[in-house]
Amino acid sequence: MKGRKLLTLIFLITTCFLLVACSSSKKEASKSEEVNISSMPKIKGFTYYGDVPENPKKVVNLAYSYTGYLLKLGVNVSSYSLDLEKNSTAFGDKLKGLPRLTSADIEAIAAQEPDLIIVFSLDENIDKLKKIAPVLAIEFGASDYLQVMDQLGQVFGKEKEAKAWRQDWDKKVSQTKKELAHQLNPATTFTVMDFYDKNIYLYGPEFGRGSELIYRALGYKAPQKVQEDVFKKGWFGVSQEVLGDYIGDYAVVNTNKDNQKAASSLKESDVWKNIPAVKEKHVLTVDYNLFYFADPMSLELQLDAFATAVKKAN
Repeated sequence: MKGRKLLTLIFLITTCFLLVACSSSKKEASKSEEVNISSMPKIKGFTYYGDVPENPKKVVNLAYSYTGYLLKLGVNVSSYSLDLEKNSTAFGDKLKGLPRLTSADIEAIAAQEPDLIIVFSLDENIDKLKKIAPVLAIEFGASDYLQVMDQLGQVFGKEKEAKAWRQDWDKKVSQTKKELAHQLNPATTFTVMDFYDKNIYLYGPEFGRGSELIYRALGYKAPQKVQEDVFKKGWFGVSQEVLGDYIGDYAVVNTNKDNQKAASSLKESDVWKNIPAVKEKHVLTVDYNLFYFADPMSLELQLDAFATAVKKAN
């Protein structure tokens, strides 16, 4: 009887020991995982799945808004996800020969054997992608275009490069402002627009197409109706009939071969011809393939192109 009690006591002690050890092991694993994640800089809108390598040699970038940032910082991008990246006037040549991949191309991404995968935070395939490599998910719009450069500099240990670009950019913007002051009244208003199929769209700040350059960097304003109807949403579709109500002193029209037909159709209409800015020849037709993105490489070329277009219009 005593022997049974002794065996039972030993069994209970052993079981308790194993449970404690298992619990401790889980805590250690959890702690280790936390260390990996917390070792990356805590940035608003940035989420890490796994431990992002310090100097990734191969990055599958599925978040097209940030391609120009990565290239400017010297990060080795090994794919693109949008034709507009490949066709970019600013950095398209650096993507030649690379595969076009979307987050649904799981097998093709795995075959790349990437060190890191970058996606937008709302990507529905994050759970699958994080099984292939560490994932950096970025929430679009959580930070402005300048903050994003600093943030990516932090993630990839390129703070000096990011700071150097910011300083150089500030100088270029300041100089351009002085030059344009001879051409434009500070109160001059601009409307940024483009076309998709046969539809006309207007854009607010932080939505590309030159909006960051015009509204943020150079500090020009949009007409009040654009501020009211467009800025909060970021973009806004309008009909030809009411377009004139939204056009400021200047219209910035983004065109390329894909929307040239829609643009030409609008410009032939009586509605367009009777808009005051059109009558004044204050229509700046810009390269959609250059103005679509708001990364450092695109912005540098946009600044010169915009200044040249304004001078030509005047």
